[in-house]
Amino acid sequence: MKKLFPVIALCFTVAFAQFEDDEWADFDYREAGLSQTEFQNVKESGMSKEKLLHLLEIGIRPSAYLKQPWNDLGVSEEEWIKQRSEGMEDGEIDRTYKNDSGNQGLAALSFLVPSIYQWNTDQMVMAIAIDALWVAAVATTIFVLDGKERIQYGVPFIVGAHVWSGVHALVSTLWDSNPDARNFTWGIVPTGKSSFAAAATVKF
Repeated sequence: MKKLFPVIALCFTVAFAQFEDDEWADFDYREAGLSQTEFQNVKESGMSKEKLLHLLEIGIRPSAYLKQPWNDLGVSEEEWIKQRSEGMEDGEIDRTYKNDSGNQGLAALSFLVPSIYQWNTDQMVMAIAIDALWVAAVATTIFVLDGKERIQYGVPFIVGAHVWSGVHALVSTLWDSNPDARNFTWGIVPTGKSSFAAAATVKF
């Protein structure tokens, strides 16, 4: 009985190989517009003939599909295929889903709640800096300054922390749809000796 096991296993192997060969027996990869390398990669990946024909029908090259770009784009395979079949390129899919990610809402909320966008997007250094400015400004305003000094010196720094967080978040969300915005830098610096004023600096 034990001698039969290798024979049975061999029969299954041969049968599976014949089935695999039969699936592609009448398929001409050149007629489908594929190179020999592409066709070999398709077979090695285990992709079915039906799946390959579907991808070709909707205009997706198997070489693009086999790279599994949906993992880097943060979408499902089905959604990636759907968007590509509608004529979208990977860059357009990436921008579309980033714009729909909800970060714009956090950017607006950052004007009211400093550093909330930075914490939610793992920008820890920026978040800590904003929180440190806000805490220092509030503490100084409450415990150090008196009367008009609080309005003249303390409040502007508190407002500055809110503006810093909100504007930084707003500019950051614009990067999703405008890569050139990454070349933009800005900052807020105090000016004046007897009063506080904010001066914005920009650089392209």
